[in-house]
Amino acid sequence: MNSKYLVKAALLSTLAIGVMSCEKDDNNNPTPKGPAVYAIGIGVSTSTATTNYVVQTSDLMTGTISVTNNGYLQDGYRDYFAAGGNFYSVGGLGITDVNTINVGADTLLKTRTGLTFDLPNNQLVDVDGTGKTLAGVSMPSGPTVGLDAKFYTVDVTGNTVGNKVDVPMTSIYDSNRDWVFHTGFQVRGNQAFQSFYPVDAATYATQNTDTNYVAVYSYPGFVLQKVIRDPRTGPSGAFGTQSGLFKTESGDLYAVSTSSFYNGYSQSTKAAGILKIASGASEFDAAYYFNTDAATNGGKIAHAIYIGNNKLFAAVTTVPPTIDNRWADGSLRLAIVDLAAKTITPVTNSPVFSGDGGRSFAAFVDNGKVYNVISVAGVLNVWQTDIATATATKGATVQGTFVGGLARIQ
Repeated sequence: MNSKYLVKAALLSTLAIGVMSCEKDDNNNPTPKGPAVYAIGIGVSTSTATTNYVVQTSDLMTGTISVTNNGYLQDGYRDYFAAGGNFYSVGGLGITDVNTINVGADTLLKTRTGLTFDLPNNQLVDVDGTGKTLAGVSMPSGPTVGLDAKFYTVDVTGNTVGNKVDVPMTSIYDSNRDWVFHTGFQVRGNQAFQSFYPVDAATYATQNTDTNYVAVYSYPGFVLQKVIRDPRTGPSGAFGTQSGLFKTESGDLYAVSTSSFYNGYSQSTKAAGILKIASGASEFDAAYYFNTDAATNGGKIAHAIYIGNNKLFAAVTTVPPTIDNRWADGSLRLAIVDLAAKTITPVTNSPVFSGDGGRSFAAFVDNGKVYNVISVAGVLNVWQTDIATATATKGATVQGTFVGGLARIQ
């Protein structure tokens, strides 16, 4: 397996770089105001271990961003999620706690602890866009870990888990040869939707790549209502990613299938493509199909975030993946995908780069610009993409091995 994925199995190293002052915050502020403060989750890897830090900066476009004397040390493996002025450092690989980080009156980051899940979290979503209520899912990585998926809401003010519901894994996908890996999660009205793909939990072989699956639950009760299927594409998303399912302002849902060797698939039997679940519906829209492999400037969408107005900001393959390059997460460029118009627009000045493997896409939107971090020749830089012109500008250098999270929290 590619070394990017081995990061997931690394233990916390003894590297201890100056940790900034933090304190417990009992007055959570979901909408901080004041000068810009950006939070960045940075991973520093050695040959034996990876250490994660959350750092802050007021400038993403110039200079160097370093963890030295500016790093809030995180225990274990971490992914990140931002909503309502909070930056959530979410534990994985046996770490089940979440650090809720925001900006104190002294403009320094501070943390609130105490939020813990039964299993490592797969994804958190902001239910109504205010950051006041989150919904999440934790799925066991294999049958020896657990037999139930766990769905829950999070009371942000109380920093506690609200209702929690167990759903048997075999009710989501009942197969003697495959397990289920999570790839996307969205809440829309009184329903929740989850994309997933079948996989051998021991070998990661994908023996079933001819169908797209989305599980539909009630919300907030998380009662499994049905699993919808469509044979026009393979499954949505890929290992460790959250790029399988997106929701637009109108309530349309889009399921993004890649079936890419680069992202761990062991076979690919359908073209990469996007399907739609229309607003108010809970079945795939038979009239909508977007073949991203065949599109002009197309390819397989490895990672993406929703940026508004029916558009995705995405990392798209530039050459067809092959089985010889399985797990490489390589040959990517930035692009803007218009879901309604079914077009892919390459981002001018985007380098060709490799992704971070099975990690959520560290990118965010702010005032018509998208910010993400790209590694080229081992050097990390922030890149700013103007959405209107689809043009990228290289920004600050980030000292580290990878960036797992990036957000503006003030």
